[in-house]
Amino acid sequence: MRKAGRLRRVAELIDVPLEALFNVTRVEVIGQIQVRVENHRGIVAFRPSQVTVRVPEGRLIIDGQDLVIGWVDQGDILVSGRVNGVRFEGDQAR
Repeated sequence: MRKAGRLRRVAELIDVPLEALFNVTRVEVIGQIQVRVENHRGIVAFRPSQVTVRVPEGRLIIDGQDLVIGWVDQGDILVSGRVNGVRFEGDQAR
């Protein structure tokens, strides 16, 4: 726990987001219309009712209706449509 506290202080001092230091996913949900995923590892599966994204922690599953992928680049994915839920499934191999 002390190491995590030190890393947080370092992140604040050098103005770097915590997710960059900890190699974790940042998920931004905008109402029920958009989900933005930062620090992804690619799309695992896509259906208009569900998008599964590989993330460092395992998988992120976005459930909804009429889902579309607005953009994908090396660091970000934007999913739009009617978002009903977002959940993580941990990587069991860790």
